[in-house]
Amino acid sequence: MYIDIHSHITFAQNRYHIDELLEDMNENQIDKRVISSINNEDLLLNNRSMNDLCAQYPDRLIGCSMINPKCKNVMEQIKEAIELPYIQFLEFDSFEHGYYPELQENLFEIFDLVKETNLIVKVFVGIGARTIPQQWEKYAQAFPTIKFIFLHMGCFDYGYTCIDVAQRNDNIYVETSNQYELQILRKALKELKIDKIVFGTKYPERLTSSSIYLFDMLTITEEEKAKIFYKNSQNLMNEDCR
Repeated sequence: MYIDIHSHITFAQNRYHIDELLEDMNENQIDKRVISSINNEDLLLNNRSMNDLCAQYPDRLIGCSMINPKCKNVMEQIKEAIELPYIQFLEFDSFEHGYYPELQENLFEIFDLVKETNLIVKVFVGIGARTIPQQWEKYAQAFPTIKFIFLHMGCFDYGYTCIDVAQRNDNIYVETSNQYELQILRKALKELKIDKIVFGTKYPERLTSSSIYLFDMLTITEEEKAKIFYKNSQNLMNEDCR
């Protein structure tokens, strides 16, 4: 069983490419997939579309709202995302949206709303000066009841640091997509509780099969694989994330 906790759905030619996404899931035996979109710049419409797609495929898809704290209507985005029944995750991408997390002061106001829910927060870490794990750590420490997933395990720039940050914060988890440095993955398996590592693919930017076969190159038990591939995500979401 596989739960892909981080993927994107392509928005092009004024439509979401849902058929291609589902076909990829079937080909790679992905049971459930958390979806968000970074192509549609209308984030309110984007969030509603994620909810509607998941409503069509509730056994396969889980909704994630893309949040841009630089938008004037960001609080409207958050309040609506909280009310949408198929949205279980919020995603923040300071690389894509161009801000320094530690200087984006309205994130405190945003997370004040989020802490009253069971929504899980995903943040992009790993490329350049706007995506350093410590920039997001201050919010994880300020809001210990919110579960944060640090995407891509810090990629190549901050992989080792990302593991250190997750190790010292109980509410920070790391996700595996786009992390192909075996040394970093081995450090995560050695130093983190296995329960803190969750599986993702970054589809369609990365091949789903590559994200799966990567684990064949690691010394890891079948039980550890099961936890990473789906059990940890199940526990994070508690089946119902509200």
